[in-house]
Amino acid sequence: MLPYRLQRRLSHADVDFLGELKVPALLGLLEQAAVEASTAAGYDAARYTHEGRIWIIRRTQLERLIPVGGTDTLEVETAVADFRRARSLRRYHVRRGADRVAQATTDWVYCDLTSGRPVRVPDALQRAFVGADPGAPLARPERVRVDVADEPVSFAVTVQPSDLDHVAHVNNAVYVSFLEDAAFTMFAQHGWPLRRMLDAGGALRIAHLDVEYLNDAGAGDQLTVRSWLARLLADDAAAPTSAALLQTIVRLDGTELLRARSDWVWRRRPAVVGGVPL
Repeated sequence: MLPYRLQRRLSHADVDFLGELKVPALLGLLEQAAVEASTAAGYDAARYTHEGRIWIIRRTQLERLIPVGGTDTLEVETAVADFRRARSLRRYHVRRGADRVAQATTDWVYCDLTSGRPVRVPDALQRAFVGADPGAPLARPERVRVDVADEPVSFAVTVQPSDLDHVAHVNNAVYVSFLEDAAFTMFAQHGWPLRRMLDAGGALRIAHLDVEYLNDAGAGDQLTVRSWLARLLADDAAAPTSAALLQTIVRLDGTELLRARSDWVWRRRPAVVGGVPL
């Protein structure tokens, strides 16, 4: 199948406190591109529902290359990279004109709609997405490791109905909002609350993200985001230049829902309110 291209003009509602496109909004754009690509291949929501199947994201790896903001127009190019028995890797390239904005992969799992268990991807679906020759399965990265000896900084979250998606589970992009809020709790414990960052002329923002989704959460679930700071480059006289975090999200019953690693860089606040950070 040829790459599918989706164009979107961004909204100021999609940008953060610096004027940069929010990571959850970017992930939502990638997910929309995947849904539309599937529909273009003949597999829309009605067909999946009729066949009792659904795709669920297992892992996302995202790299943000340059900041973009409200009113920018982005093009997302996406294509399926491989199929395994019950999985499929999809690649994304995000551009603003000639500029490369971001690149990402999502590892999707093909599941039974009722039980949520993985099931084999049918040959007809594979042909619709990639043609007669799906190619060899690609290697997958090792699991995200969070075996850190230090005590984590904990951040409590109660899942609200507004956090849910169309299958009544917390959406993958919403989990990243939980991770970001917990990260700023961690930064504050190390002497860099958001107010101090803004007073220094910017803030730390995610440049690279690797998220492994392990289980689901629903409305009313009480979650704990546990964060370990792997690196914070800063001194008393200047703002941090970068940071790295390891995080997990655990439900009250002890079930691990998610593992993540994120690398952060300093973005300078733009001189024009509503502009794009540097």
